[in-house]
Amino acid sequence: MARNLKTLLKRTLLGVLAFFVLCFVLGVAAGYLSAQDPGLNTDAMMFWFALVAGVVAMAAGMAASVAWMRSIDEAAREAHKAAWFWGGSGGMMVGGVGVILATLPQSADWTLPLVWFGRDDPVAWMAAGCFGSLLIMIAGYTVVWAWWWLARR
Repeated sequence: MARNLKTLLKRTLLGVLAFFVLCFVLGVAAGYLSAQDPGLNTDAMMFWFALVAGVVAMAAGMAASVAWMRSIDEAAREAHKAAWFWGGSGGMMVGGVGVILATLPQSADWTLPLVWFGRDDPVAWMAAGCFGSLLIMIAGYTVVWAWWWLARR
């Protein structure tokens, strides 16, 4: 394993541990603050704590991705670029058909099971749709990535 990659993996592990510590501290702070002031708006507090945790997680993920892409060789970089372009775009295209069908008047009568933690509100459906689109894009990415490497063996 390349020295760069070992350093990156160590830093990623430390980042994950730091994120868990951040979530623990935010949880302890939420518990302490709600115990000190029973009239505290805990929904608003949890929103802001979740926002902080989400921003930190996404920023750290992006930083780790950039560092990882810089540490791999050109062939691996090209495989990932091709997989995200062709596979991710292909998956997005498949998901786009669902978006187009959802705009039809007939879709008002469709019923689907509760898929997002038992919730049935517009925000939950938006989150479920985004998650579903991401899964389709990752499936397309995986297929193209494997095909790229198999074609070049």
